[in-house]
Amino acid sequence: MVFRLCIYAEVIAGTIIGCCLCGMGFIDILRNITISITGIMVFVYYYGMRGSRMVKSILSQQVFLASFAVSNLLVAFTGICDTGTIWMAAVAVAAAREGMGHAVSCHLLLMLQYLVISAGAAEDTKIIIFYAVLGILLALVVSEIKKQRLFIYAAVIFISLTLVIAIVLNGSLKETWDNRGFLFRCVLGDIALLTISWVTYRLRKKSAGNKKALFALASTDHELMQRIKKYSESLYKHSLRTGNLSGMAAEFAGYSKNLARAGGFYHKAGRIYGNGDYKEACSRIIKEFAFPIQLADIIKQQVEVPEKPHSPEAALIMLSDSIISMDEYFCKTGKREGIPDEKLVRSVFNSRLAKGSFDNSGIDKEHIEKLMDFYINNAFKEETREEHYL
Repeated sequence: MVFRLCIYAEVIAGTIIGCCLCGMGFIDILRNITISITGIMVFVYYYGMRGSRMVKSILSQQVFLASFAVSNLLVAFTGICDTGTIWMAAVAVAAAREGMGHAVSCHLLLMLQYLVISAGAAEDTKIIIFYAVLGILLALVVSEIKKQRLFIYAAVIFISLTLVIAIVLNGSLKETWDNRGFLFRCVLGDIALLTISWVTYRLRKKSAGNKKALFALASTDHELMQRIKKYSESLYKHSLRTGNLSGMAAEFAGYSKNLARAGGFYHKAGRIYGNGDYKEACSRIIKEFAFPIQLADIIKQQVEVPEKPHSPEAALIMLSDSIISMDEYFCKTGKREGIPDEKLVRSVFNSRLAKGSFDNSGIDKEHIEKLMDFYINNAFKEETREEHYL
């Protein structure tokens, strides 16, 4: 629902901005908004089919919506100036990150926006065909790139296709040359689009690599967990419980399960290097085992004083560690049986709230209450002690 509302808001805002830039009257703006809404309804219907399967398949709705908003703004300016092909930026991003299906649907909605806003240009059938075909080809070419080096070939192919389509539509080289200013802007736009696609591809690959690394680190079979086990059985059991519980809490709250789990496993991993400089030991662990940046940040946050986590996952690790440490302490002193689970968990939460530990975590009060209930019901289950619990 949020995704659909954002699409409506972005397209309508783009339509209003474009119409105002063109100096259209109130009636014309309302008419164009109505046309845009019709296009959005088709788009939203397509994305809502089969239980919103298309929406769920988007790797990052935030990236999709951000790039679509930028393209809508660029389309708005086509009413007063020729921007070449750069307004297809969202198509380039969607093709590189989400695949051809998302890129094509995105292009079709942007084409409708172009027709609504650029009334003068829209009257030229050749321009409409040019942009329509080029956008589809952009989606096809970029979505099929599987290796980084292929972007060079893609650039050559796409720019060549731009020139060929322009010559075919113009009917001759002379007419195409006479309109070389427009073609030059399109070629520059092509270069920008391929650059955007390449950057998106690189970021996606890096993100995929980080996820793969996190998945491996969130396993008890990982080399570092085995080194912790060899160093100290008690530290291993504590780390195991903290990681498992943090992962459970993250999954419950909708955060990154593997990030919280791995962070819980290694929040005290620096101890395997003895009792020297603990911060230096943590930095050594991070470098030696090539922690992804998100995990590295969490490990560094665990040694900060005062402890004020900067992410939801870091906050969950802090809570899990505190609750499990108190449980271990009271078990060791023989006082655990006299302390109800709810009392122990509430005391940890109340202490952290009083210290302002959640202030920078991104977790609001409503979620804190829900997490408190979760910990009361799950913190002391046997599953948190299992080596291969997922």
